[in-house]
Amino acid sequence: MSAYLRQRAVLFFLLALAVIWAIFPIAFMLGSSFKPSGMIWAYPPAFVASPTLDNYRQISVLHPEFWGNILNSLLVTSVTTVLTVAMALGSAFVFSRVRRRWLHVPAFTMILVRMFPPIIIIIPLFPVFNDLGILDTPIPLVLGGIAFSVSAATLLLKTFVDDVPIALEEAAMIDGCSHLGAFIRITVPVLKPATAAIALVVAIATWNEYLFPLVFTSADARTAPVTIAIALDNEDGVSWGAVMAMAAIHLLPPLTLVALLHKQLVNVMSAGAVKG
Repeated sequence: MSAYLRQRAVLFFLLALAVIWAIFPIAFMLGSSFKPSGMIWAYPPAFVASPTLDNYRQISVLHPEFWGNILNSLLVTSVTTVLTVAMALGSAFVFSRVRRRWLHVPAFTMILVRMFPPIIIIIPLFPVFNDLGILDTPIPLVLGGIAFSVSAATLLLKTFVDDVPIALEEAAMIDGCSHLGAFIRITVPVLKPATAAIALVVAIATWNEYLFPLVFTSADARTAPVTIAIALDNEDGVSWGAVMAMAAIHLLPPLTLVALLHKQLVNVMSAGAVKG
């Protein structure tokens, strides 16, 4: 075997190992959600079992609040993603197209915010939200999600805005568009793949957020990750079948979103490879 083929074989082996390492927990969770509870941790493990939907039925019996929590997660994720992307597009436009020395200050501030652990911000915000009477509502979750997502989304979008020739906007302005109108009509459509990819990142991060809903909610606005964590800390024992089923349901929306936006993701990665 030539040195080239050996190198390719080693790379393929490492790639396959990484894929198996990443997929195994998900495959185990999905498979366990259809197994009888007594067989999930059986030793030796039972790889083949008659599938059952009992674990999914048990959710409504043991954790009926989970379905409402999923709706809360969908609401918070949708609103946070839309507002974050809208704000990031506007901020990226300013940072890319407006040349002012003082803009270095907000740009540095946005980077600085990303350096702080969320718990440092949550502690002083808790009494503020309590005084405003918005604890256990989606509002603090949306505000917190935007605060920690908009900076990274803005900086990422700015790199893509920089790659769009400003001459295209200038041509539109000659035809009568305003500066902002030219950006919306010309540049924003060009940024669709990048915007979709960044929206996906923001949505997944918000969907999986645990700390904000743990601190700022108690019942009505609680999201699914907190409910799953509480189910794992049951004093009467953990119903692993129901937990696996809840985790599988919680995984479904991100997988669906990735499937819908995979073309945009490929376009963004391809553009980055070409630029590199």
